Amino acid sequence: MTRSMTCHCQAVMTEEDTDSLIAPVKSHFDQAHPELGLTTVNVRNYLESQDRSTGPTERLEVIGEIEIRPITPESAADVAHFFDVDAFPDNPAWGACYCMFYPRGGRSNENWGEEPWQENRGDQLARIRDGRTTGMLAYVNGKMVGWCNATARRELPGQGDGASDDVASVVCFAIAPPYRGHGVATRLLDGVVTGFADLGFARLEGYPVRDPGDERAAFHGSLGLFLRYGFAIVSDEPLVVELELA
Repeated sequence: MTRSMTCHCQAVMTEEDTDSLIAPVKSHFDQAHPELGLTTVNVRNYLESQDRSTGPTERLEVIGEIEIRPITPESAADVAHFFDVDAFPDNPAWGACYCMFYPRGGRSNENWGEEPWQENRGDQLARIRDGRTTGMLAYVNGKMVGWCNATARRELPGQGDGASDDVASVVCFAIAPPYRGHGVATRLLDGVVTGFADLGFARLEGYPVRDPGDERAAFHGSLGLFLRYGFAIVSDEPLVVELELA
């Protein structure tokens, strides 16, 4: 069985397997799209994400009851499967992240994207097992279908000054494609708002997208989502919202 990739310019590259495909894909982007600056690691991460991300992409018209659970050390296996298979079958370019963008420094990290996906995966699972990544997970019929990373700001270099131990940053939502448009993100944020005071946090901070072009661009959460829960805008550039927890 051969392995192929179709570029956004419609060029098709075909080889006998993923490993053999990396070099011609890299060569194509170097010649046809040098402005993207893709490295061999970028290409490998993308192709191997395509190989892993075999979950369905068609949106379900009806889903079952949404159950919200906190991220705990016991969640690691479910999170691994979710990001391996179900989170990004329609967007493999994000399949290497494993929500490690902010723990690695966010926009201040000029080398982001050069980590092999296995490194991001392993580090995120270690963070979950150690309790350094917190947040909420969504399940439908026992299957994990959504993720919300709401973690102590001190654990996320580059987010604010990181000085306050009682501030949690809501940085990322990821919903499996079949379950989008069913209020999963709303339920996840509700779980954070209602549950994080019990974890010792006094304030939540979010970094929403004001006008997302599509659902994938709203991975921080939309501004409307946060405003509905009583968050107030405290900065316009960058856009930051806050909520004091009772």
